[in-house]
Amino acid sequence: MTAAHIARLPALPSDPTGMLRLRVGHPAPGTAVVEVSGEVDLATAPRLAEVVEARLRSTVSLVIVDLRRTTFLGVAGLRVLIRLKLLAAGADKDFYVDQGTAPTVRRLFSLFPLDCVRSGAAEGLTEIPLPRPAGKA
Repeated sequence: MTAAHIARLPALPSDPTGMLRLRVGHPAPGTAVVEVSGEVDLATAPRLAEVVEARLRSTVSLVIVDLRRTTFLGVAGLRVLIRLKLLAAGADKDFYVDQGTAPTVRRLFSLFPLDCVRSGAAEGLTEIPLPRPAGKA
């Protein structure tokens, strides 16, 4: 990915990774991928929201939140993703979440499914157009 921006937020002392890591890449024109590493919980979810909202306010037309390196996604993180999905719809932007394979992340999405979750959305996105979520023209 090119034009990457790395944002770091110190996490709570109980976080074994020590911080939430966010990396923003632009693999194709009009596309932003926010790679999330570590834990998204009550303390770190606001930083995720801030970084993704900045992408939604920019000129890109597609934003993907890549959770493949996320080890934990709490309810606060889920609430942020729901809010970001609504903001994207209001701004007429395509918004997807790649849930990855972490059991805690997949479990949360199995309990509270979102129509913007697309496994593999962060891989090969320049070759295959993604379907728009239901309800978007």
